Amino acid sequence: MPAVVQWFNATNTSQENSWDIGPVDAGAISTDKTFYIWNNRGGGAAVSDMLNCTITTKDSAGGNTGELVLNKWIEVKCESMNETTFSQIGGANIRTIQAGGGAGAGIIKGTANDGTVANAVPNYAKITMHANVPSNATAGNYAFLTRVTYRE
Repeated sequence: MPAVVQWFNATNTSQENSWDIGPVDAGAISTDKTFYIWNNRGGGAAVSDMLNCTITTKDSAGGNTGELVLNKWIEVKCESMNETTFSQIGGANIRTIQAGGGAGAGIIKGTANDGTVANAVPNYAKITMHANVPSNATAGNYAFLTRVTYRE
Protein backbone atom coordinates (compact mmCIF):
# COMPACT_ATOMS: atom_id res chain seq x y z
CA MET A 1 0.00 0.00 0.00
CA PRO A 2 1.35 3.46 -0.85
CA ALA A 3 1.99 6.09 1.82
CA VAL A 4 -1.05 8.16 2.87
CA VAL A 5 0.24 11.71 3.35
CA GLN A 6 -1.79 14.39 5.14
CA TRP A 7 -0.93 17.76 6.66
CA PHE A 8 -2.70 18.65 9.92
CA ASN A 9 -2.81 21.79 12.03
CA ALA A 10 -0.85 22.39 15.23
CA THR A 11 -3.59 20.85 17.39
CA ASN A 12 -3.92 17.77 15.13
CA THR A 13 -7.65 18.44 14.78
CA SER A 14 -8.10 19.45 11.13
CA GLN A 15 -6.42 18.79 7.83
CA GLU A 16 -4.58 21.70 6.21
CA ASN A 17 -4.56 22.09 2.44
CA SER A 18 -3.20 25.63 2.22
CA TRP A 19 -1.19 28.14 4.20
CA ASP A 20 -2.34 31.76 4.10
CA ILE A 21 0.63 33.67 5.46
CA GLY A 22 -1.21 36.98 5.21
CA PRO A 23 0.45 40.38 4.78
CA VAL A 24 4.09 40.57 5.83
CA ASP A 25 6.02 43.81 5.63
CA ALA A 26 9.39 43.83 3.90
CA GLY A 27 12.07 43.29 6.52
CA ALA A 28 9.70 41.36 8.81
CA ILE A 29 9.02 37.76 9.77
CA SER A 30 5.51 36.29 9.58
CA THR A 31 3.78 34.48 12.40
CA ASP A 32 5.04 30.91 12.89
CA LYS A 33 2.79 28.13 11.56
CA THR A 34 3.11 24.56 12.85
CA PHE A 35 2.06 21.48 10.88
CA TYR A 36 2.01 17.74 11.45
CA ILE A 37 2.93 15.89 8.26
CA TRP A 38 1.38 12.47 8.74
CA ASN A 39 1.81 9.13 7.04
CA ASN A 40 -1.21 6.87 7.54
CA ARG A 41 -2.86 9.01 10.26
CA GLY A 42 -5.27 6.76 12.16
CA GLY A 43 -4.71 3.91 9.71
CA GLY A 44 -5.71 0.44 10.89
CA ALA A 45 -3.28 -1.34 8.55
CA ALA A 46 0.31 -0.49 7.66
CA VAL A 47 1.24 1.37 4.46
CA SER A 48 4.65 2.11 2.93
CA ASP A 49 7.09 4.19 4.93
CA MET A 50 8.05 7.60 3.54
CA LEU A 51 11.82 7.45 3.02
CA ASN A 52 14.35 10.24 2.34
CA CYS A 53 11.77 12.91 3.26
CA THR A 54 12.67 16.50 2.35
CA ILE A 55 10.83 19.81 2.23
CA THR A 56 11.26 22.86 0.00
CA THR A 57 9.26 25.56 -1.77
CA LYS A 58 8.43 25.80 -5.48
CA ASP A 59 6.70 28.42 -7.58
CA SER A 60 2.99 27.88 -8.24
CA ALA A 61 3.83 25.88 -11.40
CA GLY A 62 6.22 23.58 -9.54
CA GLY A 63 9.38 25.31 -10.78
CA ASN A 64 12.24 27.24 -9.23
CA THR A 65 11.38 30.82 -10.18
CA GLY A 66 10.31 33.96 -8.33
CA GLU A 67 11.72 35.99 -5.46
CA LEU A 68 10.17 33.89 -2.70
CA VAL A 69 11.67 30.63 -3.98
CA LEU A 70 15.01 31.91 -5.33
CA ASN A 71 15.74 34.07 -2.28
CA LYS A 72 14.55 31.41 0.19
CA TRP A 73 12.03 33.50 2.10
CA ILE A 74 10.43 30.46 3.76
CA GLU A 75 12.22 29.03 6.77
CA VAL A 76 11.51 25.73 8.52
CA LYS A 77 12.51 23.81 11.60
CA CYS A 78 11.64 20.16 12.19
CA GLU A 79 10.61 19.87 15.81
CA SER A 80 10.34 16.09 15.62
CA MET A 81 14.11 16.19 14.92
CA ASN A 82 14.58 18.45 17.97
CA GLU A 83 15.62 21.39 15.80
CA THR A 84 15.45 24.75 17.55
CA THR A 85 16.62 27.05 14.76
CA PHE A 86 15.05 27.80 11.39
CA SER A 87 16.71 26.99 8.05
CA GLN A 88 15.94 28.54 4.68
CA ILE A 89 14.27 26.44 2.00
CA GLY A 90 13.51 27.14 -1.62
CA GLY A 91 13.99 25.38 -4.95
CA ALA A 92 17.05 23.14 -4.81
CA ASN A 93 17.69 24.25 -1.20
CA ILE A 94 15.94 21.41 0.65
CA ARG A 95 15.80 20.28 4.29
CA THR A 96 15.46 16.76 5.60
CA ILE A 97 12.43 16.13 7.79
CA GLN A 98 11.58 13.03 9.77
CA ALA A 99 9.39 11.62 12.47
CA GLY A 100 10.53 11.10 16.04
CA GLY A 101 10.29 7.93 18.08
CA GLY A 102 13.28 6.26 16.47
CA ALA A 103 11.76 6.26 12.97
CA GLY A 104 15.21 6.81 11.45
CA ALA A 105 16.91 9.46 9.32
CA GLY A 106 14.48 11.06 6.85
CA ILE A 107 11.72 8.52 7.61
CA ILE A 108 8.03 8.92 8.45
CA LYS A 109 6.67 5.47 9.26
CA GLY A 110 3.50 4.04 7.74
CA THR A 111 2.67 1.67 10.61
CA ALA A 112 -0.90 1.29 11.87
CA ASN A 113 -1.69 3.88 14.55
CA ASP A 114 -4.52 5.62 16.41
CA GLY A 115 -3.89 9.09 14.92
CA THR A 116 -2.97 10.73 18.22
CA VAL A 117 0.22 12.76 18.63
CA ALA A 118 1.08 10.97 21.88
CA ASN A 119 0.76 7.41 20.54
CA ALA A 120 1.92 7.73 16.91
CA VAL A 121 5.24 9.58 17.16
CA PRO A 122 6.95 7.59 14.33
CA ASN A 123 4.06 8.42 11.96
CA TYR A 124 4.46 12.21 11.67
CA ALA A 125 7.00 14.96 11.26
CA LYS A 126 6.23 18.09 13.24
CA ILE A 127 7.45 21.21 11.47
CA THR A 128 7.15 24.95 12.03
CA MET A 129 7.52 27.45 9.19
CA HIS A 130 7.43 31.19 8.66
CA ALA A 131 8.24 33.71 5.95
CA ASN A 132 11.29 35.88 6.52
CA VAL A 133 10.77 38.65 3.99
CA PRO A 134 13.89 40.68 3.15
CA SER A 135 13.82 44.46 3.35
CA ASN A 136 14.39 44.77 -0.40
CA ALA A 137 11.48 42.49 -1.36
CA THR A 138 9.17 43.57 -4.17
CA ALA A 139 5.68 44.35 -2.88
CA GLY A 140 2.87 42.07 -4.05
CA ASN A 141 1.13 38.75 -3.61
CA TYR A 142 3.20 35.58 -3.90
CA ALA A 143 1.71 32.19 -4.69
CA PHE A 144 3.99 29.23 -4.01
CA LEU A 145 3.96 25.53 -3.13
CA THR A 146 5.46 23.86 -0.10
CA ARG A 147 6.61 20.46 -1.36
CA VAL A 148 7.51 17.35 0.60
CA THR A 149 9.29 14.73 -1.44
CA TYR A 150 9.98 11.14 -0.46
CA ARG A 151 10.34 7.66 -1.88
CA GLU A 152 8.63 4.51 -0.73
